[in-house]
Amino acid sequence: MDNPEAPPGIESKGEEEISRHRKLVERIAQFDEPPENLDFTISGKDCEYKVHSSVICSRSRFFDRAVKGRFVESTSKRIHLPEEDADTLELLISILYGFESSYFAELWPEAHADIMILLDGIDQPTQRIIPPEASTIAIEGALDTPQKNTGLRLLRLYALVDRFDIFCLQEWAKEMVLLWAKTNPRSDSFVEVIRAVYRCETGNYSEFVDEIFALVLDNVDILIENDEFFEVVAENGELGAELLRHVLSTNKIVHSALDMNSSLAELQSIGGEKLVYETAKLQLKIHHSLAEFPGLARRST
Repeated sequence: MDNPEAPPGIESKGEEEISRHRKLVERIAQFDEPPENLDFTISGKDCEYKVHSSVICSRSRFFDRAVKGRFVESTSKRIHLPEEDADTLELLISILYGFESSYFAELWPEAHADIMILLDGIDQPTQRIIPPEASTIAIEGALDTPQKNTGLRLLRLYALVDRFDIFCLQEWAKEMVLLWAKTNPRSDSFVEVIRAVYRCETGNYSEFVDEIFALVLDNVDILIENDEFFEVVAENGELGAELLRHVLSTNKIVHSALDMNSSLAELQSIGGEKLVYETAKLQLKIHHSLAEFPGLARRST
């Protein structure tokens, strides 16, 4: 008996991918909305899905603009995303519908529950929901393998949510990346995340730069022992410049403190503890007065 015909556009895929595609198609058709309301098509490189425009528009500003705006997509009832492969499109549809996905399960078990909480809160746009700590406890370096860097996978999830403006999940997706980074700043996986954030090739990660750089500074004593970290610094001028600025600033502070300590030691040998105390008190008073003097106020750039 011949195998059933594969869905259009995915004939070359393995049986597992074909099976996943069919299951997702069935789940969409069985969604709360009637199947006849499948009025919009989303296609990628090698597959497509018929979806409910009411669902995707309510959860994504990107699709809301495409479906309702003055674009060819609004009249053709179809949008083609040439950059998105089958796996990415499957993940995107699963997110929009709130379906469970193996992608979430491999990151941490409670991810799907977090997403459902946030999707349920769409009707309350002013409410900022961050999942409780218990739901993210499994985001640790132990989940990483050479083939699956948890940090990079979380970045991919954030990039998808950001690119398609799935507004109710944006803050959550960002929090998940930062949570992972804060618990794994000394792992090899973190170096790969630094590289991805500064390259911005797989998504717009500008919102992460300040937090990631702060973690780099806090853990630079370990990172400098990692050859890959030096490669990241060498290939990214912005990161290298910020690190150099920090080192020079720190050196100035250290030298100033050493000079002050030397001066106070000399004063102590001349006039004792009281002279040291009065001198330090005067220095602080002068510094405070100069800081408040309008003529010395730093000009805003």
